Amino acid sequence: MESWPLPIYVMNLDRSKDRWLSFEKRNSHLKQYVSRFAAVDGKNASRDLLANQGIIARDLQYNDGALGSALSHLTLWNLAIERNQAITICEDDAIFNLGFIAAAEPLVKTLPKDWHVMFWGWNFDSIVWFDVIPGVTTCVGQFDQQRMRKGVEAFQSANLNPQLFRLFQAFGMPCYSISVAGAQNMKRFCLPFRNIDVPIPGLGRTLPNRDLGVVVNDVFPKINTFVSFPPLVVTPNDHNISTVQTTSAQIR
Repeated sequence: MESWPLPIYVMNLDRSKDRWLSFEKRNSHLKQYVSRFAAVDGKNASRDLLANQGIIARDLQYNDGALGSALSHLTLWNLAIERNQAITICEDDAIFNLGFIAAAEPLVKTLPKDWHVMFWGWNFDSIVWFDVIPGVTTCVGQFDQQRMRKGVEAFQSANLNPQLFRLFQAFGMPCYSISVAGAQNMKRFCLPFRNIDVPIPGLGRTLPNRDLGVVVNDVFPKINTFVSFPPLVVTPNDHNISTVQTTSAQIR
């Protein structure tokens, strides 16, 4: 019988019930593994309090959506640490392949003991940079987001046979698993959330940190981050309904 050792927490704002219903419908095959997590609404966050707590810099240039998203991820990192358990974190527009458990579980078993983060998907409107042949060459992949959006049903039913690669940089955080040590390291390198410029070699430029999806690209090369290729999770990444919308505007 299939099992999944890394419980899935889906970040969903209380005011976005339609997105939760859509997630449940699209991913009904994972119902027994999924828990809804009430995401932090950045509109209600006290930036002064967060700055006093050392969580953000006082001049942090995150909009409310980006702030809420970052705080939601942070809360779940803390959950992993408190429970001493690796977990899976995903956004409420994530679409899982129907064979996710069967394909992902063997990859989890092959992760090194000191793994930190395992990416199951990314945004298709920019690059992913990974170590395709360790010690020989890396690979920068580009994707067709419009075609992917039209092929969601084909993706879900596809028989995928992904492999594990060392990840250096990717944009978007639709779904990833994180170990306890990974959560500790993400906090160590990301906090306080602050204004920095992040080098993106695959794009040949730097990007200002306007949301968590940017700053993690400064962290991944420093920790043990891996990626499933091809992805087992995709996201429509619809800019029209996004509550964050900063990273996509920078990398398109």
